Amino acid sequence: MFPEHTGASEAVVICTRNRPVDLARTLKSVAEQCRAHDRPVVVVDGSDRDDAERTAGVVQSWGDEELPFSYHRHSGRPAGTRQRNVGVDLLPETVRIVHFIDDDVTVHPGYFEALSAVLRTEPNVGGVGGIVLEPSEGTPSTRRKRLQSLFLLRSAEDGRVLPSGCTTSAQQPIQNDTSGLRDTEWLNGCSSYRRSVLEQHRFDEVLTGYSMLEDLDLSYRIHHQMRLVVQPEARLTHRRSSCRRLDPERYNRALTVHRRWFIEKHFDSVSSRLAYWWGLAGRFLAITASSDPRRIAACRGFLQGLRVVLARDHPLLSDRSTSSTADQD
Repeated sequence: MFPEHTGASEAVVICTRNRPVDLARTLKSVAEQCRAHDRPVVVVDGSDRDDAERTAGVVQSWGDEELPFSYHRHSGRPAGTRQRNVGVDLLPETVRIVHFIDDDVTVHPGYFEALSAVLRTEPNVGGVGGIVLEPSEGTPSTRRKRLQSLFLLRSAEDGRVLPSGCTTSAQQPIQNDTSGLRDTEWLNGCSSYRRSVLEQHRFDEVLTGYSMLEDLDLSYRIHHQMRLVVQPEARLTHRRSSCRRLDPERYNRALTVHRRWFIEKHFDSVSSRLAYWWGLAGRFLAITASSDPRRIAACRGFLQGLRVVLARDHPLLSDRSTSSTADQD
């Protein structure tokens, strides 16, 4: 346990909810990393009672000799933002580098060491991520790319945060990439930060439940203060668990609302507000033109979200000083 590892300079924080089987595979890959015993792991669990017992058993089964850990049962409403903040608060004071990973990923050999090396050698870098390998969804056609660019849903440049609130990722693999570190304006949830940065910038607990866009919000704030980069030599596979994942209707409703919240928090100009609505038009066209059998549910969720935004009938779109206790999608 942590009392025996108070000299650790880096640690791993994993937030989970009702995914003990997925978590077991993730911890296995963490335990197989080089110097795993010198890298404590904090698991902050927001599971329901039965799954919490199973999750605690999964964590404890590794034993302190294999993987030093701290299991914490989150007592409040489950929320990615709150659980991540709790995980950071539980770390020994000696920890200077915090690695966040999801509970449904497999880290490849050398992942943590590659990210740590960047933060130890690049003093102007506040956060770093690796390459995230996802299940293939196919390459969009040139026509689709052009339409997405027209509606500010994508950019030719990787790692951009667009005025519409949409993003382009810098954490996707590029064939035969030899460019070294890539600069980016944001990082996803599987990224690593200096502890000193996280003491100044915490995950915004106004986002509860699924906490959609919490990683974008945190990293974009940090980007305005310090450099963010991607290290292509660090890789992990996102297995994309089907457990506790939003269905297309709830996902599209939440995305419409949360993206509006993000725009209002980070962009003040009229042009960015117009870009948000222009992007919504493009998203609606993309959903209705899709051949995905779930498009009806996705369209229904999109329209629900649109009504919520227009009526501002959501805690995220009201006074933020009172919205942090609200439950959201």
